[in-house]
Amino acid sequence: MDPSSSAALVDLVRRAQRGDEAAQRELIVAYQHRVAGFVFAMTNRSDVVEDLCQQIFIKMIRALDRLQAPAQFESWLFRLARNTCIDQLRRQRLRRIFLPFADEHENIPEPPGAVDSEELDALRHALAQLRPQDRALLALVQEGRSHAEISEILGTSVAAVKARLHRAREQLREHYQP
Repeated sequence: MDPSSSAALVDLVRRAQRGDEAAQRELIVAYQHRVAGFVFAMTNRSDVVEDLCQQIFIKMIRALDRLQAPAQFESWLFRLARNTCIDQLRRQRLRRIFLPFADEHENIPEPPGAVDSEELDALRHALAQLRPQDRALLALVQEGRSHAEISEILGTSVAAVKARLHRAREQLREHYQP
């Protein structure tokens, strides 16, 4: 399936809504890499990407029959992903309040083969200083979304997206020190 072909996507979503498991699987395969990249950009943690993606796709399957406009599937899916990530970040923040933290809990090592450079660390640090909503916005831009698509995903106006994007980039510049 080519997710960029809107007619094919609408047909695939409609089949998935009717319970066609092959269509549901095809949707997951078509979007798994993009959703995983989005989740990583939102959480800045590689150790939660797989679990959150699984949660997102389970929620997608369960809620698919309530999607009124199949043509809006992609923005609906990324809104679902955004909300799931924000919920995870809130739970993580609450856990930090109520659970004692040792150094080994804060500095979880990257898996073998991961890129590790000072510049990447500086960028991760700068991104971590941003609000989750701003990280989501930057992730959508990085993915190549237009302002109109982003406004649809976030449920806001194009002007608001442009203003928020400008502020997010300015904050990123302030915190980024390679």
